[in-house]
Amino acid sequence: MNGILSDKSKSLAFTGHRTIPAERLDEIRTRLVEAVSFACKSGITCFYSGMAMGFDLMAAETVLSLKGKYPDIRLIAVVPFRRQSCLWPSMEKERYQRIISQADRVIVLSEHYFKGCFLRRNDFMLEHSCGLIAYYDGKPLGGTFYTCREARKRGMDIVNLY
Repeated sequence: MNGILSDKSKSLAFTGHRTIPAERLDEIRTRLVEAVSFACKSGITCFYSGMAMGFDLMAAETVLSLKGKYPDIRLIAVVPFRRQSCLWPSMEKERYQRIISQADRVIVLSEHYFKGCFLRRNDFMLEHSCGLIAYYDGKPLGGTFYTCREARKRGMDIVNLY
């Protein structure tokens, strides 16, 4: 089981908001490519995405798109509960499935939704990584706030693309 879960010091997690303003999508995508490329050059080989709509999916797609350039990088999809995407719009559902099918590893943390399952997923990713690439607006609210605050408590590096 632990074969592909690379050591913490070579792993980063993503955290970010579910919505990114349309006029900033290209800019954030470009900054993601730069941040992930920089991480790869610095010896990071493993990236964890919590697979939520918005920043998580964009980050996962970015890792997949850079595999040609950095063949040893791995995408680990950390799914909070099995049917995470079942209520999503169909376009987002297809995007999710495409990423899941290309991920190096998919970890499903629970068979069913429960209150707190998203925070449990965030904790799992923090436990397995040494830093975060974030898209965080600074507001003290929600899962991205929680994840950035917890990462700070652990003394982890945070690159915020906001």
